[in-house]
Amino acid sequence: MRHNKIKPIVLLAALFSFAILTLSAKSIEFNGMLRDYLAYTFANSEFAVHEQALDFTLTGWGEHTRLVVNPTVYMSDDKPLTLGIREAYMDFFLENADIRIGKQAIIWGEAEGAFITDLVSPRDMRSFILADFKEIRKGVPAIKVDYYKDAFTFEGIWIPRFVPSTLPDKESMWAKKMPGQLASATVNSPASVEARLENSEVFGKISHFGSKANWALMGGYAFTNEPYISKVTPGTPPVIDQEYGRYTMGGGSLSTTVGSSVLRLEAAGYFDKPFAAVTQGPPPSVVVENHHQVQALAGLDWSLWQAQMSAQYIFGYLFDHNAKLMEQGRPVKEYSNTFTFRVQKTFISDRLTAKLFTYIETDPLNALVRPSLSWSIEDGVVLEGGVDLFVGDEDGTFGYYKENSLAWMAVRWYF
Repeated sequence: MRHNKIKPIVLLAALFSFAILTLSAKSIEFNGMLRDYLAYTFANSEFAVHEQALDFTLTGWGEHTRLVVNPTVYMSDDKPLTLGIREAYMDFFLENADIRIGKQAIIWGEAEGAFITDLVSPRDMRSFILADFKEIRKGVPAIKVDYYKDAFTFEGIWIPRFVPSTLPDKESMWAKKMPGQLASATVNSPASVEARLENSEVFGKISHFGSKANWALMGGYAFTNEPYISKVTPGTPPVIDQEYGRYTMGGGSLSTTVGSSVLRLEAAGYFDKPFAAVTQGPPPSVVVENHHQVQALAGLDWSLWQAQMSAQYIFGYLFDHNAKLMEQGRPVKEYSNTFTFRVQKTFISDRLTAKLFTYIETDPLNALVRPSLSWSIEDGVVLEGGVDLFVGDEDGTFGYYKENSLAWMAVRWYF
C-alpha cells in the first residue's frame, strides 16, 4: 500500500485545534466510526472495492461557543491513503442568532436521496450515489448566519471560495464516457475558479416552523457544481475543455401531516443554467447555451405493519430543449420522471434491520434496487450486507451502470 506523507501544516492544524479544545472548552466530546467495506462485482467476478474508513469528530463547548472538527481517513489496498477534513467550524451563539464560520456541510430541502434545493454543499460522486449520504455531501468554507424571530428563521450563507463536486477518475468503474466521436477524446480538467469576491456564492432561506406545517423559501447565486463542456478542439483525438458556470436558483419546500402520514413537497427553478450543446461532427463542436430548468418532488412517509415506508415522485423539465444538449457526457432529457420507494423494518428487539431503497426512472425504464440487512452485534458494533442492482435500459441514469451491480458487506464500530 502506498501512503501519502502527512503535510506538516495538517499536523499543526490538528494540534492547534486540539489545544484550543483542551484549554478553552468547558467540555469535550470525542466520537466517531471505523468501517471496513468490501464489494464484489457480479459482471467481473472480482472484489472491486476493499476500503477502510475512519471518521471521527471532536466537539468542544464554551459558554457561548462551540468548535467542531471532523477529520476523515480512507485506506485501501490499491489507492493511496487519503486524509481529509469534512468539517471544521466554530459556532457563536447570540441571543437571537447563531453564527457558524468555517468548513461546513449544509443540508437543505425535504428530498430523500435527491438534490433539488439541497445545492449549497457540493457532492462527492466518486462512488456514484452509493456512499453514505453524509459522505456524499462535501463541506464548504462558509459563513452562515441564522437569525430567529418567533417561528421564523432567516438564514444567510456566504461562500467566499467555490468548491466543486468530486467526480470519478477516468479509470473508475463509475466514470461516464463521452458518446460518439468524443469517446476517444482527451478530457482536460476544468480550470479552478479564482478565489475572488465576484466569484463567491451566496444563498438565503426563510423558514417557518408551525404546529401544522413547516415551510421554507430559498434562493442563491452559485456555480454549477459539475463542469460542462466549453470547447472541443478537433484532432486525433479531439480535446475537450471544461469549465464551471454561473446560474441563479430559487425554490421552496413544505412538510405537513396528513392523518398519520407526513407529506413532503419541494420544488426549485434553475435560471440561465449553462449546458453544452454538442455537435458530433465531423468535426465535433460545442456551443454553450443557457436554459431554465425545473425540478419538483412530492413525497409521502407512513407506517404500515410496524414498518417505516416512504415514496417519492421527482419531476424534471428543461425549457427550450434540443437534442444536442449534454450534461456530464450524457444527453439531457426534456422531461424526467423518477420514483423512489423505501421500506424499513426492525426485528429481534431492534437488533436486525431490513431495508429496501429503490430508484425507478421511467424514460427509459431503468432502476437501482438496494436491499440490505444490518445486525447490531452489540452496542456500537454493526454488521451489514446488501446488494446494489442496476437494471434496465443502458441509456438511463441507472441502467448505464448495469455492469456495476455488486454485493457488499461492511462492519462498523462506533465509539
